[in-house]
Amino acid sequence: MFKQKKRIAPRAQVRWPVTMLTTQAKVEGEIKNISSKGAFVSCQDLPPLEDGFVMVINAPDHKTMNLNGKIVWSTVVESAEGDSQFGIGVQFTRMTADDSQFLHSMSENSRTVMVSSTERD
Repeated sequence: MFKQKKRIAPRAQVRWPVTMLTTQAKVEGEIKNISSKGAFVSCQDLPPLEDGFVMVINAPDHKTMNLNGKIVWSTVVESAEGDSQFGIGVQFTRMTADDSQFLHSMSENSRTVMVSSTERD
C-alpha cells in the first residue's frame, strides 16, 4: 500500500550553512530545506546519534540562530559530483520565540533564500 508523507509545517528551500554541536563532535553541513518544526541537512559526516545537539544556523538577514534538535532519520545521498554525503532529517526541540516566528513566516511565504555554503565566516 502506498504511504503518503505528511508534513506538519510547510518547508522553504534554502542553502544555509549550519554547524551541529554535540558533546562529542562539531559537524559542518548545509540546510537544504527548513520549517518551524525541522530541517533537512546535507553533511559530509554524520553527527553522533545521541539525545540531541545544538544547531548554529547562519540565515541571511537574521541573527545567528542556536536551535536544539535531534536526528529523526538519516540516509546517504549522492552529490552532483558523484561523492556521497549524509542527508539527515532534524526535528527542532527548542528555539526562541523570535526564531520560531522567523522560520514560520519564511516557510509560510515559501520564499526561496539562497546562501552559498562558501560564504561561511
